[in-house]
Amino acid sequence: MTTSSIAPQFTTRVVVMSRSSTVGAARRLRAALDAVRACGASRGSAPGASARSWTRAIADEARLATSVSAATSVEASGPASAAAGFRGFACSTPRALARGEPRKPASTRAFTTSSSRASGQRPRDNPSGGLVVPPGSPVPAEGVLALNNLRDVPGSRRDAVRVGRGRGSGKGKTAGRGYNGQKSRSGNSLRIGFEGGQTPLRLTLPKRGFVNPKRMTFAPLNLERLQRWIDDGRLDTGKTLTMKHFVDSGLIDKRCGNGVKLLAKLERFATADDPDSGERMLAKDAFGEPVAATFTARVDVEVSRVSRAARAAIEANGGRVTKVHYNRLGLRALLKPHKFPAGPPKPARTPVYLKKKVDREGALPAPERQAFS
Repeated sequence: MTTSSIAPQFTTRVVVMSRSSTVGAARRLRAALDAVRACGASRGSAPGASARSWTRAIADEARLATSVSAATSVEASGPASAAAGFRGFACSTPRALARGEPRKPASTRAFTTSSSRASGQRPRDNPSGGLVVPPGSPVPAEGVLALNNLRDVPGSRRDAVRVGRGRGSGKGKTAGRGYNGQKSRSGNSLRIGFEGGQTPLRLTLPKRGFVNPKRMTFAPLNLERLQRWIDDGRLDTGKTLTMKHFVDSGLIDKRCGNGVKLLAKLERFATADDPDSGERMLAKDAFGEPVAATFTARVDVEVSRVSRAARAAIEANGGRVTKVHYNRLGLRALLKPHKFPAGPPKPARTPVYLKKKVDREGALPAPERQAFS
């Protein structure tokens, strides 16, 4: 019986970092710098150079010896150098250096994250594409921010639960609906608050208070804001100011409910010119305290409601305030006359319970007449 011995075969596995992996451009750049640093390639630049040179040969004997020892330790570890996986970063082997051969320069091709053929790389070398990083640009420690490595914050986006995909998915078989019951059937649409036929909680609690069916809401307008608009020239005091003028000038919003109520709030302080510097400064009284501003305009306004203090402030300057009534349709026709191409509707009569709160019915369309006429 003949016994044949088979010699064992040893295979050396070379670990190469693939450029087509899914790591980001900044991570590949840092790995490339580490590989060049391990091979002893020069990353310094001459005085006045604008960029690092990765293609210069190393002339320093001390750095050459350091690179030989580093390359020897890498070879002794088993796998090939980590730089072998990066095209463009050539390293001389220790045997070639021992024989006195000149050191091989690195490739002159710039490291880039672009997938364009014009950049000197094949698209498959770097399929992600993105920002071009020249060899000399300062790279922050956190890497390069480019369009190809923008990511959402981890946990900010979660995939929707997919039901009915088998028992291994976690939502298989009954798809999260349980075994029986009305909610497990198709076409289930129970209204909010339905409790299966028993008295719902909202009907077991007593009622409290009431809702006034005649309630009305008004947009507030302070005299301080009205004074500012008049001082800036946004409102013409020579005409009767109506709620349409207020809306058109931006003094109030067009969504004003049932109208506008004029209030006497004055938050601004009075100002005066400094006789020495000529600058506009706060007016102060004999005690050095700032004087509150007063309403000084003489106006003729038509609003829905007005407070007693606001009426007194306007009439003290010779002005006039008229409370007019508009219903919902009439107020819409007043503020948006273009919505009624066939003409405005007939002004609504004032309800009995509001006759003591207004002076008269509002006119349609908006009256354009001189003040105090």
